Amino acid sequence: MRRDTEKPKYACIYCRLSYAPDGSLEKVERQEGDCRDLGQKIDWGVCCVYSDNNKSAWQRNRKRAEWGAMLDSLQPGNVCPRGNKHDGILIYHGDRLIRQPWDLELLLKVADDRHLPLASPQGTRDLNSEDDRFILRIEAAQACRASADTSRRVKRDARARSEKGGAGTGSNRPFGYGVPTGNLGRTGKPLYDIEKLNRKEAAIGRAAIKRFLAGQSQGGVIAWLNTKCTTTAGNPWKANAFRAWLSAPRTAGLVEYDGKLMPARWKGLMTPEQREDVLALLQAQSDTYGYSGRERLYLLTGKAADCGGCAGPLYTKPANKTGDRLYYCKTPRCPSPVARNVRLLDAYVVGRVLRRLNEPAFLAAVHASLDEPGLGGEIAALQRRKTADTAVLQDLADHPEVDTALLALGIASYDRKIAQLRAQMAATSAQRLLVRMAGITLEQWDLEPIDVRAETVRSLFQVTVLPAGRRGPGFDPASVRMKRRQLDD
Repeated sequence: MRRDTEKPKYACIYCRLSYAPDGSLEKVERQEGDCRDLGQKIDWGVCCVYSDNNKSAWQRNRKRAEWGAMLDSLQPGNVCPRGNKHDGILIYHGDRLIRQPWDLELLLKVADDRHLPLASPQGTRDLNSEDDRFILRIEAAQACRASADTSRRVKRDARARSEKGGAGTGSNRPFGYGVPTGNLGRTGKPLYDIEKLNRKEAAIGRAAIKRFLAGQSQGGVIAWLNTKCTTTAGNPWKANAFRAWLSAPRTAGLVEYDGKLMPARWKGLMTPEQREDVLALLQAQSDTYGYSGRERLYLLTGKAADCGGCAGPLYTKPANKTGDRLYYCKTPRCPSPVARNVRLLDAYVVGRVLRRLNEPAFLAAVHASLDEPGLGGEIAALQRRKTADTAVLQDLADHPEVDTALLALGIASYDRKIAQLRAQMAATSAQRLLVRMAGITLEQWDLEPIDVRAETVRSLFQVTVLPAGRRGPGFDPASVRMKRRQLDD
């Protein structure tokens, strides 16, 4: 305890709560109340309050906005938001202010050549006193050590749990999993056993995965999901949430720790091999479109057909007076922009598509294309072998008699082979889609989602709308070129 000196006139209060996932301010407000009581007890004037809620003081890469604002207000010549010069700091406990020696040195630098007392229920110290600085540095080192020990213990527990294929309990549960435990967490929310399936959500999740693997677009699957349920947070499904859930290792019954995948204790909503298919499809769609896409409304917009004048995509707009809609090209400077009646062009294209889907030669070819082993299983096997060899490489990295360059080359060869197989995933997805659509009738076609129908058209034909050779009512088949695609395109 330092000796009593001149009391601060405009002391500030600093509060921090490092764990508040629900944004609760209760404990921060309690710290503020205790500091105000302390200020009255020791006769310090209280001016401003700086509060960092849900902020870690141990992680140096974590920014604390209010901490920075307080340091700025303490600089010589600066004033606080109320226009006063701070001349003291009130805190609930030293570890609320600093848990890293780095932060303490920043504070001491501000306090150089200036009487700046620091008070807490544990006592009062002068930041310009060398004796008090020495004690504060010891306390900061102890706080840093305590945080490091806690971090190491948490990581060790997480690793042990992951190696056993387990998961903890929590109030934020993943979609498809979670049964209430009957207990409440620190925030007052119910805890869930997230290793157990939520039967209703699991059924919806499996159906969504099946739709996506069968060729339905992300936008179409998301629209369907929103007719069935919300996310576990109660929000509508959106592209980011859908992709995160679909690609999460736990959805495939896997646990990830330190970049490695291990089998989980729970049952996945899809197999690891199906997850490889899903990841490849997500990547292929991202490479092709650059975005997840909105829900499709018309059969030939976007990539399903193109303009014969510039090879650009087609859009739709209302036709004048008739009440119909037109497919049209809106590419600037297109030399021969096209426009066609949506209803008539769709009818012609669907007729050609259904005819091909029911040809005996096509039915035989599309089923024969599935005789090869699944690429997803091959990729998963290569990933497992790569993981095993990487572990061997790490163990032998310092062994003088082992040429680790050869192992590194082997691992690089895995990456090349995996990339080659993933490049074939789009074709495999088209094959699954065509098997599903093979032999379909017009009535069954109309019941399929519009994006599935559009993808089927794109898989079977390259549709090009040509400039019209004649004008007037009706439809001219010669103004549309439909080039057949090979099944392995």
